[in-house]
Amino acid sequence: MPQVAPLRPDDPKRVGRCRLTGRITGIAPGSPVYLARSTDGDRVTVTLFARDRTPDGAARDRFTAEARAARRVPPFCAARILDAGLENDRAYLVSEYVPGPLLSEVVAAAGARAGAELEALAIGMATGLAAVHQAGLVHGEFGPAHVVLGTEGPRVIGFAITPPYGQATPAADMLGWAQAVVFAARGGPSRAAPDLSILPESLRAVVASCIAPEPAARPAARQVVIRLIGQDSPQAGV
Repeated sequence: MPQVAPLRPDDPKRVGRCRLTGRITGIAPGSPVYLARSTDGDRVTVTLFARDRTPDGAARDRFTAEARAARRVPPFCAARILDAGLENDRAYLVSEYVPGPLLSEVVAAAGARAGAELEALAIGMATGLAAVHQAGLVHGEFGPAHVVLGTEGPRVIGFAITPPYGQATPAADMLGWAQAVVFAARGGPSRAAPDLSILPESLRAVVASCIAPEPAARPAARQVVIRLIGQDSPQAGV
């Protein structure tokens, strides 16, 4: 996870059954994310949404249904959703704490990723997105600031509980995946059209398919995983 700053004076001290211990920094802008302790003493992360996320009874019911679906996300390269609820009319989400730096932090500090490391990163990110999509959800904001490089490989975080609607779609997630792969290979963001020649041949074609201008032409995350690791790999069943 990224760095943890002290709680601000206006931050809550508790959310649900969790005691907040700090505010996590470095994650892409959005709802505040906190480091917390569960009633069992385990470290978890708590995302606290703005009140306009659940402005009425219908929205609260929808949030509850989405949270139930999010808890079914298989733990394949994605942080587990542990709990959800409402606190003072604000929805919150409790997720597994994954120790490790963000992909964005690693690239900023150490530069471009290459070779087998880049390929494993691409597969891990696609596998995490496939797990989210399999539950009927989408990430909605996927990028290098939502990937933790943990001891067991890359883990997708911050996928919240967004169902496919508006601009938040699986196809948009796959565009974000392709951009994240190019980001890691280049050692930073692209200022123009991505140069796919910097990618190894094993990644070039599938990344190109995910940046297709027409969203319907982009492959699903599961298809990307299968193309990258082959039908016979155990992970291909995600």
